Amino acid sequence: MKKWFKFFCLSFFDHKLSKEGEKRGYTNAFLGLLLTFIFIWSGFVGAEMLPFSTRYDLATDLRSTVQSVFANSDVESRINAEIVDGKLILKKGSAEYTESLLINSYESESDREIYGASGYNVIVDTRPADALAEVEAYCLSNDGRNTEISYEDYLTLSEVARLNFDFKLRYTGAELQLDDETVDKYLEYVNGLGEQSRNTAAGLAQDLADRKITKSEYNRSIYQLYFTNYYPSIAEYESSSVVPLLRNYYYHQYLKDGGTKYLLIFDDYMAGSFDTEGGEAISFYGFYGDMADGAVAEGNSADEFIKQAYAAILPLTVYAFAMNVFSLIPFIALMPMVVSLLAYSILKLRGIESIGSLGGAFKIVCSYVWVSGAIAAILSVVCSFFLQPGMLSLLPLLLFFIVLAVRSVAFAITEAKSYTNKSKPQTVHTEA
Repeated sequence: MKKWFKFFCLSFFDHKLSKEGEKRGYTNAFLGLLLTFIFIWSGFVGAEMLPFSTRYDLATDLRSTVQSVFANSDVESRINAEIVDGKLILKKGSAEYTESLLINSYESESDREIYGASGYNVIVDTRPADALAEVEAYCLSNDGRNTEISYEDYLTLSEVARLNFDFKLRYTGAELQLDDETVDKYLEYVNGLGEQSRNTAAGLAQDLADRKITKSEYNRSIYQLYFTNYYPSIAEYESSSVVPLLRNYYYHQYLKDGGTKYLLIFDDYMAGSFDTEGGEAISFYGFYGDMADGAVAEGNSADEFIKQAYAAILPLTVYAFAMNVFSLIPFIALMPMVVSLLAYSILKLRGIESIGSLGGAFKIVCSYVWVSGAIAAILSVVCSFFLQPGMLSLLPLLLFFIVLAVRSVAFAITEAKSYTNKSKPQTVHTEA
């Protein structure tokens, strides 16, 4: 076991140990590749997460914006924040904590003057993430003329004429209020759809009577039944809901076409974008779920609040890059094969027969493949502090291939020299 451990851990650094790989089984190769996937995955995650704090510290305009929001010298303009059960509750100045839109510098000139002095737009909205959005449905002609008609007029068209129009939604920015009168209109439409819809609505009414659901849950369910039957799918607008949500208004209104330099603060997460020193825009997100209850973002701690919220996305980042690396497994596994062919070809071209087969060369390369992955991961993290984020998307893979190729070429050269020296005839010296 000790001998195997020495072989597995040190073959990258020792020629003789790496050559032992030819005689060993493919289990070592499999284990080495498995560790390689893990290290490349770690390289992606580290290069994504670790430089943020440094980049944020250098983004002076963004930090100035954060201070203007959470540490404004004007007490009445300052946003006071507290974490309660993983949610952020906010108030402006001496007002009460509230679920409302507190800042929108995109629309409000006064907000822009107070919070947007550094060129950033700020939105602070504490309304729940599932708050419904008020929308206007319309249809737009797809003939290049962009003729707009109401959805009601669209429904009067023949099936053939409808093909000339695409369904669209316009978010008004207001929260949809479901009062009893409005819900009754929705219920009337749902009941007119047929027996199945009537039974569904009746079941919701019974659940309300039995106190299995609240009145607001009942109203929302009726609205959802109405919306999904009356309008086409809105997957183009909402990825997590079948009805329009207020939270996505900001994306569709301000960010969809590439908006940058912004800070959005909501009750459950934050989002922002800032420019690096090289002029590249970086988008970031943050969550509060794991933060301790209590006041946050006061005075100089505002920067730490942003950093802690960003750090909380680590599990999501780990998962996202795990899926990414999983999809790249065939490509990553191909790299040692290509490098093995390269080393084996070098030896064959020089007439070296000490490595009996391409499979043997592959096992040799795989004896140090995981160390190559570890070195690539470390280099990726180090480089991430100096390179622009856009250059990091494939960096761990590129560095892994380079390290593995250099090590394998070095193996081939060393093996060629060793084989040549062994093949030279020995000269016998005799005394006269």
